[in-house]
Amino acid sequence: MVIDAIRRFLELHRIGPARIVAACSGGIDSTALLLALAEMKRDILCGHVNHHLRGEESDGDEAFVRQLCLRINVPIDVRDGTLDGDAIRRSGLEAAAREVRHARLHEIREAAGASFIATAHQKNDQAETVVMRIMTGTGLAGLRAIHAVRADGIIRPLLDVTRDEILAFLAERGVTPRADRMNDDPRFLRNRVRAALREMGPDATHNIAAIAAQAQHLWPFVEQAIDHAGTIEASADATRFVEWPEDPWLRQAVLQRHIRRLDPHSRDVSARDLERLAAGIDTIKRVSVTKSLELIRRGGVLVLRRVPQPTEPFEVAVRAGQTVSIPQIGARLRVEGPDATFTVRNRRRGDRFGHKKLKDFLIDRKIAAEIRDRIPILVWNGRIIWVGVEDANRYKVTSPAGELFEVVLEHESQEEDQDGLQR
Repeated sequence: MVIDAIRRFLELHRIGPARIVAACSGGIDSTALLLALAEMKRDILCGHVNHHLRGEESDGDEAFVRQLCLRINVPIDVRDGTLDGDAIRRSGLEAAAREVRHARLHEIREAAGASFIATAHQKNDQAETVVMRIMTGTGLAGLRAIHAVRADGIIRPLLDVTRDEILAFLAERGVTPRADRMNDDPRFLRNRVRAALREMGPDATHNIAAIAAQAQHLWPFVEQAIDHAGTIEASADATRFVEWPEDPWLRQAVLQRHIRRLDPHSRDVSARDLERLAAGIDTIKRVSVTKSLELIRRGGVLVLRRVPQPTEPFEVAVRAGQTVSIPQIGARLRVEGPDATFTVRNRRRGDRFGHKKLKDFLIDRKIAAEIRDRIPILVWNGRIIWVGVEDANRYKVTSPAGELFEVVLEHESQEEDQDGLQR
């Protein structure tokens, strides 16, 4: 059954004799996938990523996969998949591991000149994913769950095979795969869903997995409707919603598309979140969407963009006739005039500009909060004489004039949002 299902999959998706990286962790599903592809005499390379999450057990997984590949005469490429602590805190353990694993598998594929990466997601995984998406809030897009073929070359040849069929396949060959105790940890939602579906029986798994197939079949028609909904201006870092569609569902679908486009790894947005955001498009001024995205109104238009990162403090001396680079804001500053030395920096707590607090000065001129730390400040003898938006009155040119200085600020990128800054 397993080999027949893989053969049908490869024929259906017109995957010819191209080389395939078979991702194998040593667990039940991936071990079966590796064995089946080897028995089919496919041109394969085994890819194993060791995350070192379970100490000696993880090393035991690697040793098992190496020995299995040696026995079935399949080349293997093992990569280190140690996780970054910041990534775990940002995305959670499972998402961080998945991101690193995919990155390493793509490295293996490129090094081997392979066309595809085969992962061992099967029908039970598909049903579990549909249930999890429903539980955490999703629309039709989320119900598509696991895709059989992805644009980045990842394929899932076992999606029509159940876990019981895979266990029978391994038993016939006398192969005992590795057991990952994390698969029984009830702290993970997928493990709790898996246990519930197991009690419901195979018919429930089949019927729930079929929902994903139906959603994937319908999605191209939905995409056409979204393509023609409203007026959108999209760039690499932001989306401007110039005109919204009237239909509430289409508003949510358009919004979700661009959330996924700008933050493809986000799992922070539920169906309820989308409903709330779409319902408030006429009143939203600024609201967080995910950990890295926000909706902000600019010139009457809602803009979905990545949350600006804080600007690092900078401070550099500049002499008249000299040009200095300020990499923190991607700018260069030049002073022309008699011999003198100034300091250029960004704002500090307690700064005053003339008789006003610098913060109040910037608020009065409606300088957006997220760019205030990007404004260069010119200091002479401990006094602020220029803040990148206006000269201090006491240092403006008068008649008769004293010593004259010209300050030129030039930004290296004209695409950045620099509202209120002089150039």
